[in-house]
Amino acid sequence: AGMKRRMKQRLILLHAAACISLAGAGEPLVFAYYYPWYVADDWSRHAYVGTPLLGTYGTDQPKTAEQHVTWCADNGIDGLFVSWWGADHLAARHLDRGLLKAANLERVRFALFYESLGLLDRQDGLEDGVVDFSSPEVMAALVADFRHLKQRYFHHPQYLKLDGRPVVGLYVTRTFKGFTRQHLDDLRKAIDTEVYLIADEAFFGKQAAPESARNDGTIFDAYTAYNMFENARVREGDSALSYQAREAFPVFRAWARQVTFIPAVFPSYADFRGNKPLPGTPADFATLLDAASSIGERRPSPAPRMVLLTSFNEWWEGTTIEPTEEYGRAYLDVIRRFTARPE
Repeated sequence: AGMKRRMKQRLILLHAAACISLAGAGEPLVFAYYYPWYVADDWSRHAYVGTPLLGTYGTDQPKTAEQHVTWCADNGIDGLFVSWWGADHLAARHLDRGLLKAANLERVRFALFYESLGLLDRQDGLEDGVVDFSSPEVMAALVADFRHLKQRYFHHPQYLKLDGRPVVGLYVTRTFKGFTRQHLDDLRKAIDTEVYLIADEAFFGKQAAPESARNDGTIFDAYTAYNMFENARVREGDSALSYQAREAFPVFRAWARQVTFIPAVFPSYADFRGNKPLPGTPADFATLLDAASSIGERRPSPAPRMVLLTSFNEWWEGTTIEPTEEYGRAYLDVIRRFTARPE
């Protein structure tokens, strides 16, 4: 009975987040990054770490999505931040055919994570890791994509809205050159929607604080850091916990003192590119979640408290919390305990 009451309380909180600001709410919302790009029985594009309990599933299968939704909803994950690579990309097709067809989707919310670098870099004529907004083609492509997002997703009953505004994450905005608040005003005017934008801006070096970042804390609605991994900063014997405590959390605190900041933590890291691995344990992950939940408790603008998890199922970077044969449902158990509060 106690668990049912807690689940009911979380549903009330989650539905309230769709309409109103939740400044001061005691319990943070938990969203996990979600990747709908897996083809059934063919995960050969990259090496991956771990053995999913569902096997090498396809994310275009509603039954797979239903199991993912069940795992999330039963264990305190309020929603999914879904990777979006364009209307014609496999990930968008799988989102439409899989997650959005899940019979139990009403149990969670979702928002889109716009893969800015991959979608916009080439629009300025160069693929150089910089998105140059002095090129009109870049802005035109951004507007066209957001018009599609509005038409296809923003009106979905499970789409996450804050203060009635649809939420979209923007990947590595620190690659945006010549970007200003006027670009956002123009975007919102072009699509006639007050979209709420969360920028992946925080990182190391000049990006370690808003005042020195390329796109400072006066532009976007909120800020985050998708993944604070940098191979050169990994030390001998580091774990995911020791690395993030030393490298990521000081950056998080610097940003959270000045802007609306949403921390993101990963349970482990081991990717196919040969970077140094960062092992993790469920106990370490619990420590990371507790530390992240205290970031940004005093924010300069009203916003819901949130924690992002990198990731639910990014199998090619080894940051998954989805159940596996190796660790079972241990990471979900951690999240369930983290989100449970005294009645």
